[in-house]
Amino acid sequence: MPRIPPFIFAALVCPLLLSGCASLGETSAGWVGRVKAPDSVAGLDYPSIKELGALRGECAELAEARRRGAYVSRHWLNDTALPGCQRRIDTAQALRRERQLDALVDQAYRDQQAIAAQRARAAAERRRIQEDMENQRREAQARSRAADHKALTVLRERLDDANIRALLSDVPDQPLAYAVGQPSQRSMKDFLSCLEVGYPNQGYRIERDDGRLSVTALGANMLRGDVDIRARFVNVWDTWLLESLTVAEMNATTPQDRFLLAQNLLAGHCYGIDDLL
Repeated sequence: MPRIPPFIFAALVCPLLLSGCASLGETSAGWVGRVKAPDSVAGLDYPSIKELGALRGECAELAEARRRGAYVSRHWLNDTALPGCQRRIDTAQALRRERQLDALVDQAYRDQQAIAAQRARAAAERRRIQEDMENQRREAQARSRAADHKALTVLRERLDDANIRALLSDVPDQPLAYAVGQPSQRSMKDFLSCLEVGYPNQGYRIERDDGRLSVTALGANMLRGDVDIRARFVNVWDTWLLESLTVAEMNATTPQDRFLLAQNLLAGHCYGIDDLL
């Protein structure tokens, strides 16, 4: 049998060898206990492991072997690399959870502080509004008191200037009474002066007789027109008892009727200002 030249043998055998190099390498690697590095550990690929902060030590070695497509010892992979990388991943995940928990606690604290600050601001605003309202109330009271004082001062001046006072200057000014033994807060001359201030008149007709006094305001200006207002008094127990009060055709003779008619006449002119009965 003739010998095949070496170059012809190489030309025939090499293509067959080249086509089976990869499968042969993998098979041989398996025979000798070597495998490719895994593409993930604990369900995480290497970019995720890096993002987690665990791509060090065994994890870094596995990532580098995977990048190079290198084979690693099955014993090293199972007994050292994978358990070591798993521990690093577990530690990193535990740290992440701890940081997340700390962040949640910090956020909850900040939220609580924000709520407390908001409540404090709301309470301060309520106090400010209440203080403003109280200040406004006090100012309104002060203005009201000032207005009342001014009105009372003006009224007192007008009462003092009433013509009836000069006409009765020689008559003692005693408390007015609507019933015997029950003096009112207002004097007789104040009563007649209030009538004059409230209902300006065209003059007076005055009659005096031994402890009795009759005063008629002529043509007093009222809403119904100019009418006469007549008041009759008797001096009893250091008071001027109002015996009767007549306005036009209206005549009040009982204590209750005299009191009611008198108060109606004085309302708004004197009673609403000095509040004397």
